[in-house]
Formats: sequence, C-alpha cells, structure tokens
Amino acid sequence: MTVKKYIALSVSALLLIGCSGDVTDIMQQEKLPLTLQPTLSGSRVITRAVGGEFEADDVLLCYVRHVSDGGAQYNNVHAKMVTLVNGLPKESVYWDDFSNSASEGTDLRTAGHGLHTFYGYCYNGGTPDMPLAEATGVLGWNTQADQSVQGVMKKCDLLWSASQTMVEYNHARDDHGTLAVPFTHAMSKFTIVLVADEGFSAGALDNTSVTLSGMNVNGIFTAPDATVDVNGTTTVKMYAGEPSVSAGNPSRAYEAVSVPKVALASGNLLATVKDVEGNDYRVVLSDDMIAGWAVGIDDDGKSKSGYNYKLTVTLSKQAVNIVATLADWTDVSASGIGEINFTADVKTIDKSNDAGITNGSSFSLWMTQDLDNVGTIATTAAFDGSGFVNTPAIYWPNGTDSYYFRALAQKTDLKTLDAVTSTAVFQGTDLLWATTAAHTGTEADGVTTHDYAVGAAINPRTGYVPLSFSHVMSYVAIKLETGSDASAVDLDGAKVTLTNLYTEGTVDIATGTVTSKGDKAAKAVDESTSFSKLFMIPQQIGDDARMIVKLADGTTYSLRLDQCTDSSDAAVTGWERGNCYTYTISLKKEKIGFRVLVQDWTENTGSGNAMLDWD
Repeated sequence: MTVKKYIALSVSALLLIGCSGDVTDIMQQEKLPLTLQPTLSGSRVITRAVGGEFEADDVLLCYVRHVSDGGAQYNNVHAKMVTLVNGLPKESVYWDDFSNSASEGTDLRTAGHGLHTFYGYCYNGGTPDMPLAEATGVLGWNTQADQSVQGVMKKCDLLWSASQTMVEYNHARDDHGTLAVPFTHAMSKFTIVLVADEGFSAGALDNTSVTLSGMNVNGIFTAPDATVDVNGTTTVKMYAGEPSVSAGNPSRAYEAVSVPKVALASGNLLATVKDVEGNDYRVVLSDDMIAGWAVGIDDDGKSKSGYNYKLTVTLSKQAVNIVATLADWTDVSASGIGEINFTADVKTIDKSNDAGITNGSSFSLWMTQDLDNVGTIATTAAFDGSGFVNTPAIYWPNGTDSYYFRALAQKTDLKTLDAVTSTAVFQGTDLLWATTAAHTGTEADGVTTHDYAVGAAINPRTGYVPLSFSHVMSYVAIKLETGSDASAVDLDGAKVTLTNLYTEGTVDIATGTVTSKGDKAAKAVDESTSFSKLFMIPQQIGDDARMIVKLADGTTYSLRLDQCTDSSDAAVTGWERGNCYTYTISLKKEKIGFRVLVQDWTENTGSGNAMLDWD
C-alpha cells in the first residue's frame, strides 16, 4: 500500500501586536490565515493512477465559499477559487477574504457562519473538454483512445473532491479550524497483468498490446456531489509497463483509465490481447468476475469512480485462465475464464470419439505446414478413458497459421490403437493411418460454421482436431470349397502358399499411401493353414504371383492370382489399401474354379473418428 502524503498550506499565524496605537483596532482588523489540508485519501484507501502522492508541479483547484446554517445557506459573492501549487497557495489566503466585514460579531464572524470547500479538481496536466463553471463545479472531460505513450494516462486521470462539511469560524488563535480537501479519482482504472505460461518463450510479451473495449470517452463531471453523465464509447489502447517475471514466467502489466460508468455485464468483451508470440486473446466478462467485482459495480451494472479493475491473466497457447482482483485502489477478488482468440475459432465439431477405443490406446501424431516435409513426430496421444492426452503437450504456435495433422497406429488384439513410430510397413501388421476428417466447425456463438475437407489444413482453434483412422494394408481372405458329388476332395489339412509378392513397404505420412520395397518373397505366405486373415502389402500383382493349394494327400493345385476375376469378370491385378479381397476357391478332382469378392474393409472396433483434445 502506498504511504499517503499530506500537504498543508502554511499555518503560521500573523501576530500584529504593537507597542503603541489602538490595540482594539488592530485586533478588530486582524486577518487569520486560512489552512487547507489537501490529501489523496479521504474516507477510502485510494492512490493515484500514476504514483501515490501529489507531485511538485501538480495544480490543485479548491473552490472555497462562505456558508451558514450548517452549510445550508451560501453566497457565491463570498467565494473564491484557491489554487495550490507544490502544496502552497499561489497567494496568501485568509478567513476574512470571504467576508465583507472584519468586525467581531458581523458577517463571517457571526455565530453559525464558516467556510467549506465546495469542490476541488486536479487536472494532472490534462485540459477540460468543457471549461470549468466555477459557481457550479461542472466541467467536461475526455479520455484518450491511445494511452500507450508514457504520461498520457496521467493526463486522462482527473482527480476531484466533493463538497465538504462546514468549518465554523473560530477567533481563537490555536483553534480556528482547517478545511480538509480529500481528493479521489473521478475516473475508473483498468489494470491487466499478463503472465505467459506454458508454451511461451521469455520474450513472449515484448510486442504484445492490450486494447480495452466499450470504454466511455466523454463525461460531464459535477464534483460537489460526485456525479457524472457519460456520452460515447471507444476502444482504449493500454499503457504497457516494463516486462518482468512472475514465478519464473514472463509478465507485464497494462493500464488505462476511462470515464466511469463503463458497462460491466457478463458476456461483454473487456479486452483484446494482440501478438503474444503470434497469438491473440479475448477477455470476456463472466458471471464470476461480475460477482467478485460487486463492490466496484453500481446498481446499473456500471463501473464506479475511484476503482481499479485489475485482472491477472495467465496465458497458455491453448487456453486462458483468469484471476481477477480489484487492486491498488479498492480491493475485491474475483475469478473468471477467458479463452484464446483465433480467427474462425471452432468450439465444437460434428464428429465424436469412437466408443470402441480402449483405455491405453495410443497413436503417433505429426503436425506440419508442409506436406512435402512433414518432419518428425510431434507428440504421442494416449487415450485415458475420456480423451486423448498428448505427451509432450503441443500448442498452436500462433493464431493465424493453419496446420495439417496426420497419425499412425496399429491394431492389436489388446488395444484399438497402438502408436507406431516408423514409416516401415510389414506384412501381417494391421496398420492404421489418420488424417483430419471432413467436418463442420461451429464457433462460440453457436451459429457461425466452417466446413473443412478431408485432410485439409485446419485453422487454430480451442475446439477439437478430429482425426479419422483408416486401414493402409490390404486384407486378403481365402476360402476353400469343394463339391458334394464324386468329384469332391478332402479339404482337411489343406494348406495355401502365396508366391512372388512384396511383404515390406513404407507408408507416406502425408497421404497414407504404401509403397512396396525390397524383393518379392518367393513364398509370401508359406503353406499356412491360417489363410483366412492375411494383412498384405498393397501392390500390383504380377503374372508370376501364384496361389498354391496343397491337400493333405499331396495333391497340389496352382493358379495365377492376376487371372482371378471379380463379380463383373474383371481381372483383379492389384490390391489397394483399405480393401478386403475374399478369394473363394472351388476344388474338385481334376478341376479348379475360383472367384474373388472385392469389398471395402469392414472397420474393426476403434477405426473411424478419433478426437484429439488440444485443450
């Protein structure tokens, strides 16, 4: 708390006692010096917008007038504007300056008569928009829209003093009374302290600016009864203090003053924070903040003179946490919530988690602006039963750049998804690849929507990044059948061998396309009896690829895979990613028949849409 400094006019008494002459006349004409005590406190704990005490060059205007009947009667003929500079009047002031007669028992010296300060003003170097009407104490005052330059805020910070209680004239030298002039703030002040938290560098706030919204620009002030009428609103750019450190994090305070009666209603935009390493934020008033600020808000939901509305805003790259206090002037605590401000911020999307995703499932995620150079894995996302948690945490670097998201995982018997860190692909692995799903995003207003195509770069947001997983392998199933007549063969113990096929490859993170590599395996599937579930490398089928069926009695059948046809009699000459190929082989003595059913791969539990929660 700032120590208040009291400054008083000279109280030295003028004693005019002579050694000769008419002593009675001298006493009758004696003029008592008037003592004024201007302070920056009054009945409340209040400090200045700039500094906590009067400065040497401050000019204080104190309108003093002669009153009687406890202050009910006054005469502006017996009134005077007293100007104080550096705590002293520009000219000597006496009680009898406010009276027509210095005779005992007349005028000011009559019982029940005295003086009071009708009002006071300190312009802090500023200039009234409408000149002061001395008799009424009314003046016009404007705040400036740009207070970011040093000294501008002080010139906007009008100080005033309301009408004070009458001090009765008392001829006694040691008890003739002092006129108190308590100055307080006529304005409302706003202080926003930014703390750059997780994800930001040490210089995150070096180029940051903060602008207040809905500030009152013009007021007609009546100091005697401390009332103000306002007109017009504007945005106000705040003054930025020197960068500092708070609990190891970059911090910076921003200040500005406004004509009071600023509308402080839940849902109103209070401030916009620009360029915290490229991120923009909006501070929106909440019910909790309004409730916490109740002492500083009048019955009409407006700000009051003399209150500093202070917010400590902790920023992270994906969310904002706010603790609000009314500090420095009159203290009140509150808390609220703010959120990062992204262009076309998507709060909700029309995709949801797949109910089949099991606890502990995970995948590797890539985040890039360049699909030709996706770089390394950005994070590993693991499902904790309610959503995906990223390790390490990742952030939108700024509020403007859009990013592509891609992911890899494999399907296992125990988990829906198991993170894959390599782009190498092997036969027998059910590899899953994900890209952003086609979706419609809705902003916080619940009305504005944005449509996104599959795999498109998406804008920064506080809502989810929707990922849709699909299979990158080809699923091959082989069914053996025979007749029911004398041509039937015994299929028990039959084995199938697939020859001259690729069993390895690499997956393109950008597209999910698998490219075969290495040499073809002479026996890609070697005499397997488990030929109903084969995850194969997507590839073109050459004329040397064979399916060989060997019965238990040694009978062997062989057919060219590229001559197998589908239901429309078209040759199946290749396996594409995500498709299931079912080969039904009809074996008879001295005869073989075949057909192939090509169908989209039936999704396993957990395939489909997975949501990444960046909040």
